Amino acid sequence: MALQCYRSFLARPGRYLYLTATVCGCYECDLKEDVATARDLLELVLARLPPRARRELAAQVAKLDEELYCRTLPDPLAYRRPRSPGEEWWHWRIYDESSHL
Repeated sequence: MALQCYRSFLARPGRYLYLTATVCGCYECDLKEDVATARDLLELVLARLPPRARRELAAQVAKLDEELYCRTLPDPLAYRRPRSPGEEWWHWRIYDESSHL
């Protein structure tokens, strides 16, 4: 499901994409709407897979990561908020501020 959410986020039209945060806060909504949550789950799965399956999934995720990096913008104000342990680069991209309205 996380891989599908990641792909569907990147299938959106437009040159640049903005991550969206959920208002609900439940994990199911976060997974469907916040690509960073989906990417976190993929990172967790990659760490637990056997080597062959890990390589196969890692190759797919690496391509998606490259596209995410190119189609999202870094948050210039991210340094102002405390960084959580294990928080990866995809959390430091710009979020759509209107997504919670």
